Amino acid sequence: MSESSSNPFEVAYHRERKIRRAAEQLLEDKTRLLHQRNIELSRTNERLIEQQTNMLKQEKLATLGTLAAGVAHEINNPLAFVTSNMSALDDYHNAYHEMFQFVKNMRERLSEDKTADLDVAIKKLDLEYLDHDLPMLMKETMEGLDRVKKIVLSLRNFARSQEGERAYIDINEGINSTLRLIQSEIKRGIELKLELQDGLPKVNCNPSEINQVILNIIVNSAHATKDEQHPLIRIASFAEEKYVCLAIEDNGYGMSQHTIDNLFVPFFTTKPIGEGTGMGMAIVHKIIEDHGGEMHVNSEEGKGSRFTIKLPVSLDHKEQIYTG
Repeated sequence: MSESSSNPFEVAYHRERKIRRAAEQLLEDKTRLLHQRNIELSRTNERLIEQQTNMLKQEKLATLGTLAAGVAHEINNPLAFVTSNMSALDDYHNAYHEMFQFVKNMRERLSEDKTADLDVAIKKLDLEYLDHDLPMLMKETMEGLDRVKKIVLSLRNFARSQEGERAYIDINEGINSTLRLIQSEIKRGIELKLELQDGLPKVNCNPSEINQVILNIIVNSAHATKDEQHPLIRIASFAEEKYVCLAIEDNGYGMSQHTIDNLFVPFFTTKPIGEGTGMGMAIVHKIIEDHGGEMHVNSEEGKGSRFTIKLPVSLDHKEQIYTG
């Protein structure tokens, strides 16, 4: 053994340095592990918060669905007899109008005194104005009742889950058939780009409901691009794991985070009063939820919006994703 290695102080120094290095390495390893676990914990916490938020939203929507069904029922009953009464009132006015015209025609056969009395009565009771104004009042009232009917129907659609009437459909056929129905909405200079993947597996769904979803989103996109110089709507279909997906994207005015957060809440709307019931997107979300699917929205003010719908593929058709 060398002289230096036999020096007890040097031996102690090297031993202490070795122990210190081992301790430092252990501390570094533990710190790294702690940091990694802290990152994982933070991510888990974020996922839990997101799941809790989603659960609260789902619970809120479920509660609103129950309320919507009750409100629709309560409104529908008085609405029915008000509409019936308006129809009867229209018949009464027709009879009144004929009688009023008959009285005016008989005026020429009356004596001068009777004619003067009749003119005074017509003027005093403002019968000419009533005969002229009643049809307009009833027309506007019926338009208001029709609007209430549509709101009630929307409420019932929102609250009702139509498990029946399902069939296996090609989502691309649904897109094309819907586009044929709304040509007038998208023909005003809007560039439409279709990127539809061939050979997609069929989806077990209610065709009319899924077409309603497609229609609502495309019409909203068309409205969102109305002020764009070069309006564009892009529609794509594709397969993703166990889902058949549909994406509808536009270059319209986009949405704020507040609008996105409330987009699926019944009666929430950014449209002027009288132009929207605020039920369209709530019904869309409910339909996709009833089909076991997912719906995602990406949007930014001034930069357009993208709606992605994911519909699950049944076990019988799942293998088509990989072999189709």
